[in-house]
Amino acid sequence: MSIIIAGCKVVQLAEIESGKSFRIVRINAGGEIRRRLLDIGFIKNEHGRVIREALLKDPIEIEIKGSKVSLRRSEARIIDVEELD
Repeated sequence: MSIIIAGCKVVQLAEIESGKSFRIVRINAGGEIRRRLLDIGFIKNEHGRVIREALLKDPIEIEIKGSKVSLRRSEARIIDVEELD
């Protein structure tokens, strides 16, 4: 599912294909999971890239702020991003 916010198409991080770049728009979570995502660099307007996905499509590997992070698809669904060219 995608929506348009301020002229940009916003999708869930889980929908971004391997090799594509993105910009974080918001994290739709609270509590401990939000804190952990913020701590590893998932902050508003930060750019990142989906490197690859596992054979069964879960987890996905993300590069953000010079670090590589593996996220479950369920975690990636709570992060809204704008896909970049």
